[in-house]
Amino acid sequence: MACRTRQLLVMGAGLLLAVPALEAQEMPKPQEMQAQVQRIAQERPREAEAAARAFLQLVAPDRLPGLDSLKVRSLEQYWMEVGQLTMQFELVQNLNRRDSVRAGLVARMFGLEAHARARQRAYRDASESIRATLRSQIETLIAHHFDIENQLRTLEIADIERRLAEVRAETQRRIEKRMEFVRWTVDDIIRDALRPQ
Repeated sequence: MACRTRQLLVMGAGLLLAVPALEAQEMPKPQEMQAQVQRIAQERPREAEAAARAFLQLVAPDRLPGLDSLKVRSLEQYWMEVGQLTMQFELVQNLNRRDSVRAGLVARMFGLEAHARARQRAYRDASESIRATLRSQIETLIAHHFDIENQLRTLEIADIERRLAEVRAETQRRIEKRMEFVRWTVDDIIRDALRPQ
């Protein structure tokens, strides 16, 4: 179960594949995110708690009472959730600076993940009859999550196609102006050769 919990904690990090390559290089790796979540859970900084609550208010406001009740039930789980929300908030903020459309989709994904983690915690203590309902709810949430991931991938495909078209156009332009480029380059070489040293 701990492995599955970890998967839900960093599930959103997999979305980094759906963000343009340049942006993905600037994003933390899932292992780095998990280490940050652990650090926040251990150190329990107040500013992380405030950031997590503000982010939850944005992506899943109906989960705020659940976060409060989690604090009463288990401080360890509460701070793990705070750490996760804080890291997700930071990811969305960084992404929003470059692409507000993708940031909005990612924020929606993180809201779904918050709901899935809450259902996962409820599942542990639920009776078999309630577990079936919780499982169905988790399946619905994860299905929506994958739909948003596909939207992100569609955006990435469009970006790749646009960049490819630009490279093709530039290559064609260079082919058409080959002799002109060669002449300019040779002229530069000759000028450099004639400069006094």
